Amino acid sequence: MELLHPSDVQQWQRVYLAANSFEAGLVRGLLQSAIILVDTRGEYLAGAAGELPLNDIGVQLWVPQQQFSAAQRIIAQYLQQLQHEPAQWLCRCGEVNYQSFDICWSCLQEKDEIKSE
Repeated sequence: MELLHPSDVQQWQRVYLAANSFEAGLVRGLLQSAIILVDTRGEYLAGAAGELPLNDIGVQLWVPQQQFSAAQRIIAQYLQQLQHEPAQWLCRCGEVNYQSFDICWSCLQEKDEIKSE
């Protein structure tokens, strides 16, 4: 994989729209570990919820056009893994979390072993 610098990129392409900054950080980390350059946009638009269309509020991940295919493959693997990982525990705040999460993705509370399945 070619190592790129942002100044070398002539065309960026949106590769993913994350539901929140936590998910965006997770996917960004997966892409960066594969030496893919990532630009994050829209991190601070959550405060405009209700004023902007829903598809403008999520955090967007953009990659150089020449790395787009590789980024798509990594994201597809991530999404496939999410579908196969069963939700296992319910947080006190009401969010269902995957078993591999030690803290709630929504409120950051630690896993309550009493409510574990």
